[in-house]
Amino acid sequence: IGKVMCREVEYNLGPGTEPTLKEYLSKRKRMPFFANARTVRNAIDLARMGSAIRVFNEKMSPASDGMVSADELMTIMPEDFPALEDGLTGVE
Repeated sequence: IGKVMCREVEYNLGPGTEPTLKEYLSKRKRMPFFANARTVRNAIDLARMGSAIRVFNEKMSPASDGMVSADELMTIMPEDFPALEDGLTGVE
């Protein structure tokens, strides 16, 4: 479901991202208010926001030239998924 949702919004899962998504969803299943596809969609949306923040922070660093490629903007990496310990317990 997650790969299809990414493809629909023209995002790619970067190296190592699929196992991270599976682990995230596995943890999320054990929490209240798990809702299958809705939970997957929310996870992808949160990762997309995390990706935007990651790219922004990388490109704003003094060591960066500030140039962003389309591939960078369209790739979700493992670190883009939120930690469930960050207060996301059961909120959908």
